Amino acid sequence: MNKIFYFLLFSFSISHSQETISGYLNEVEASFCMDECGEYYVEQENDESSEIEYWSVVFDDNFNNIHLYINRYVILELGEEVNCVECNAFNVEQINLSNDCLAPVSCFVDPCEVASECQINTPVDCISNYCGGCYADFYNLNGNLVDCYNITINQCDDIENAFFGLCDMFLGYAVVNGVCNGISGCGWESNGIDYSDAFFNTIEECEEYCLEEPYTCDDIQNEYVALHSGEHSECVFDNDCMGVWGHCDVGLGGCHYAVNAEEYPFYHINTLVNYWDVYECAGGVCDCMGLPNTVCNDGNCELAYCYDDNPVGCFSSGCSDGYECVNNIDCTPSSCFCDDSSWYGNWYCTEDCGGGTCIMIGDVNEDSFINVVDIVLIVNNILSSEYNILGDINQDNNLNVSDIVILVNIILE
Repeated sequence: MNKIFYFLLFSFSISHSQETISGYLNEVEASFCMDECGEYYVEQENDESSEIEYWSVVFDDNFNNIHLYINRYVILELGEEVNCVECNAFNVEQINLSNDCLAPVSCFVDPCEVASECQINTPVDCISNYCGGCYADFYNLNGNLVDCYNITINQCDDIENAFFGLCDMFLGYAVVNGVCNGISGCGWESNGIDYSDAFFNTIEECEEYCLEEPYTCDDIQNEYVALHSGEHSECVFDNDCMGVWGHCDVGLGGCHYAVNAEEYPFYHINTLVNYWDVYECAGGVCDCMGLPNTVCNDGNCELAYCYDDNPVGCFSSGCSDGYECVNNIDCTPSSCFCDDSSWYGNWYCTEDCGGGTCIMIGDVNEDSFINVVDIVLIVNNILSSEYNILGDINQDNNLNVSDIVILVNIILE
């Protein structure tokens, strides 16, 4: 299962004396930003001399081959701050790879000695770089970094391993694992590679040009069932699971399914439903009751036909993002089960109180509010070297000034 993280980048003001920065350039996998300000950030190396850990940056159209700098240690010259729709970022005026990192990697051999021959027909020099890995970087005679192994994406290439970000913009249809599938994301570029040539406007175009054999109705139904089971329904907590409607209104699937909330492939499912209609497949139609609850039972999501949400504590059910499970507030049971002997049943729970309660991270005094009192308590924890999980705002297992800064921003917002 691909681990997906949700990352919020905070903008910091940089004085003119700090316009040259260094660190590792990364792509943002998922962000509340839906524009170019939320695509890249620079993560500073572990340097206690600076309180700034991240810079959100943006590149204009003059920069080529940005993918050569992704996940690499770089030096950047920053220009003015750019205001986008939802976020701010600093415009990059110049970027270069650097080997002046604090913790270079110890390589067994010189990377340039074992690197493959450069595939472009111009003279190049190879320079070894040990920041973050063992890299062989190629530069032309003008000292510019060049891409010796440029990857060209062609029509009908399978893009199964490409990730386009967690945005809701629909990109089109492309071949994914041998199937024409609808894909959404933040743009047509992944890991610095432009995949736009692999996309089609309609499923019919994708199938006509790329698939030798069309789907059969049995293929659609079998794949539909597979996408509602197996890895798509594995779980650890009840909070991982969600109930979804089937598409028996068109004759495909059943009434309800219990699936993993992060792993459920909405767009792939919708593509199969479109196939079902395009190929004029038929089937019975269900008369469904309301959507039931779900539980995680022995690592697999299951339907629970009970009216109310599962009252079990969060050590079993899990907490939403931004909350932490603690065991010193309410008396919650450790486990509950749904008696669904009838169509809708009742929850039956253990009588112990060790189930845990979800508390908002930052609510250090657990009064359901985040305010200056919580800041004071975190300061006291830091001074007394006491760790409080509710005060660890950035969840790095340490209490320090970074947690205070983030909490102040939360309060101000």
